[in-house]
Amino acid sequence: MPVSVLYVDDELPHLMLAQEYLGASGKVTLTCVSSGKEAIDALRTGKFDVIVSDYLMQDMDGIQLLKYVRANYESTPFILFTGKGKEDIVISALNSGADYYIRKGSDPVVQFSELEQRILQAYEGHHVKEELAAREQLYHSVLTVQTELFVDILPDLTIIRANDSYGALYAMPATDLIGKKFFHDISDEDRAGLVETVRSLTPENPATDLETVVTYPDGKKSEILWHIEGVFSSDGMVVSAKATGRDTSQAEMAREVLQQSEQKYQQTMTDVPQHIGDFDENVPLNFIIENTHPLGNWLLPELVREMKAQKAYGIAATAGAEGFRAFLIFMKGEPEGGIYIDRSGVLYGDRSVLFLKNSQNFTFYPTEPEIANRFVTGCRIYDKSHLRVPASNPIPEISSVRKGIGNIIINLVRGGMPVAGLRVTIKSGGKIVGNDVTSQQGQTTFQLLYGQYTGVIHNENGILRSFSFTVDKPELIHTVDLS
Repeated sequence: MPVSVLYVDDELPHLMLAQEYLGASGKVTLTCVSSGKEAIDALRTGKFDVIVSDYLMQDMDGIQLLKYVRANYESTPFILFTGKGKEDIVISALNSGADYYIRKGSDPVVQFSELEQRILQAYEGHHVKEELAAREQLYHSVLTVQTELFVDILPDLTIIRANDSYGALYAMPATDLIGKKFFHDISDEDRAGLVETVRSLTPENPATDLETVVTYPDGKKSEILWHIEGVFSSDGMVVSAKATGRDTSQAEMAREVLQQSEQKYQQTMTDVPQHIGDFDENVPLNFIIENTHPLGNWLLPELVREMKAQKAYGIAATAGAEGFRAFLIFMKGEPEGGIYIDRSGVLYGDRSVLFLKNSQNFTFYPTEPEIANRFVTGCRIYDKSHLRVPASNPIPEISSVRKGIGNIIINLVRGGMPVAGLRVTIKSGGKIVGNDVTSQQGQTTFQLLYGQYTGVIHNENGILRSFSFTVDKPELIHTVDLS
């Protein structure tokens, strides 16, 4: 079925050219009007898949028409097709929600062929974007409607109350679990560590979080995220604890579906260049950067920390002598989108941040929230472990004496080569105090209080190695050989 297009231009020769060249393939049907007012009247009486408008018209310009469309028809794709090439017009068009900006050329065959291609892309992208929005809504609804597990326990992990959702883990009524131990099927060592964690809770440090993997009676495995909060007597002693668990497996499945929709969206949209050579005056991302006054320059760790403090919206850009360019899109201070481009092609989202290094210097360009949100769509970062910087607040210590805080770099090697993509979990007194995934250099960094720690290296198949280490100075490096 052809894409219905409303074409707006107050110059008759351009309307005639559009009727002659545009849609010759039969993929587009055209309705031509010669003013903004006629366009508004046509929108009120008809339905169009895409709107194409000139910029400079007598009764209103293309930006004014675009703003009317966005206010009344929201997501209908809009292409600004004009001979005007001033950057401020491009920025205004993008800020107002234009899908594409195309300059008119001297060769009508070439320019209308490009315009038809953009029309078809905008139409397909609109429907894929609607699907993506529905997937995002599903993902967030899964997070909010999950049935939680509730368990009240004594400091020695004896269950004194539980809801039916917790009972379902063991295929028995929750009342039959009263008197049994919380996580009665874990190892003695892990249970002892958990008892120590619960008993170490204080009014000043009242809660802890941990993850467990459980196997349901039907053999299905799920990851449970637990939040354990102490209940204290008047003298500050923990007398019981409330454990709240949430099955994150459904959220993970919804996340995978969402990522598939993101990838489909990437394949239909070309606002983001596919190759470093594609950067030219028609790329919106480039326009934003070239026509926005930068806020400043920061190395990667300082950039993430500073933008978080400012709750900033914008685009951070860096380039290297090796011929790459990288971008991080921040929303409310969080790096929500990523793009990495070199001469081999482009990486989006999670994969784009794997090659970023703490030594890389980024320039930050502030934007309106709508602009940042536009670029995040299609390159969203889900796993931010490679962008994590030491927290401004230290991890609560287990012992009663606070001696200091140290930064430790853990290197994983095998046969003298770095090992990337393995998860490292740090425990203290049975309590998980850190989680991260090794970078391409086989490294991960933690900020920890002085003391003794246990590290666990694992992948999707299970634990690969456990090791112990001591943090006793501000900076140190610990290497683990997996050979």
